[in-house]
Amino acid sequence: MNLQRILISTLLLLFIAGLAYKGYEEYMMSLKTEQTASQVENEDVLGGLEVGRKAPDFELASIDGEETALSQYRGETIVLNFWASWCPPCREEFPELITFSEEEGIPVLGVNVTKNERRGVEDVEVFLEEVPASFPILLDRTGSVEQTYRIVALPTTYVIDRDGVIVAKHTGPVDGKWLRQHTGESSQE
Repeated sequence: MNLQRILISTLLLLFIAGLAYKGYEEYMMSLKTEQTASQVENEDVLGGLEVGRKAPDFELASIDGEETALSQYRGETIVLNFWASWCPPCREEFPELITFSEEEGIPVLGVNVTKNERRGVEDVEVFLEEVPASFPILLDRTGSVEQTYRIVALPTTYVIDRDGVIVAKHTGPVDGKWLRQHTGESSQE
């Protein structure tokens, strides 16, 4: 009986020591610095983030199946809005974008981050049945445009001038006042 207690105690101590070692090993691994990301050689990709930089061109299929490229809008001031149907602030600002586009005549491109939709395009279609858009809805199915623009939160809106330069950027919902304020100066000749 005494030998049995010693054996059980020893096994228990070995088990606890093993867990402690494993925890220490994981702790040490977490302290190692992460590998640095490879440098981007094309500065246009980085330029998509900052006001004053050229907006990276892209081509995406619309919800209607038409291919649309940002460069098609060169010569016009446009609003580029990244959104998702599950995003409450996106849903809140959507009517503002529709009204702005219709009243001001400035093109709006709605880039749906489709890879983040639970049911993909089906979720987008259901949302657009509730709130029909009067501007093109582009589907970023792979997230490549989202990555290029380094979108970290939705919605994110860019105003791009006639020369393809970003003149304003906003993370979070925008309203008509913000849109008019940031497209007014850039849309004048």
